[in-house]
Amino acid sequence: MHLLFKVIIVGDGAVGKTTLATHFTYGKFIEYYKMTIGVDFFIKDVTIGDDVIKLQIWDTAGQERFAFIRPSYYQGTSGGLMVFDVNRLESFKNLDKWLKEVYTNCGKIPLLLLGNKIDLDMRQVKKSNAEKYAKKNNLLYYETSAKTGEQVFDVFSELAYILHARYKETIKDT
Repeated sequence: MHLLFKVIIVGDGAVGKTTLATHFTYGKFIEYYKMTIGVDFFIKDVTIGDDVIKLQIWDTAGQERFAFIRPSYYQGTSGGLMVFDVNRLESFKNLDKWLKEVYTNCGKIPLLLLGNKIDLDMRQVKKSNAEKYAKKNNLLYYETSAKTGEQVFDVFSELAYILHARYKETIKDT
């Protein structure tokens, strides 16, 4: 069976949303990139059992000046990744805003919380604090590096697995 799920990536600007999507889709790190304006799209297939899951990844612009346009991109979203930079405390403090924006526009979709840029040595957010936040908000937490690829494929695969399981549960109930 072939399934298509729309996935969003949200978080402050420059937390690594585009590099995460690029690394997952193309298997490489691109050091220099242009700021996302509006949204970028990526597509990647993940196989779960006999099913092929096509993830349509919508990489949203994180800057505040794009806040007015983001809600138009959320329609039809099945799940998402909420990303912060472990080296920028401000990006962690803004997670409540992102969570509210996603749930307001998408409903209570499955979200994974990602602490990105763990390859850098300037950490400002303790792993234990991020884990507490995730637990409080019923989110799975992962630490990633879009540069080295650490856990990048794992988080997208985990989200695909969750969406696949929800779909299977839905058709079982009908």
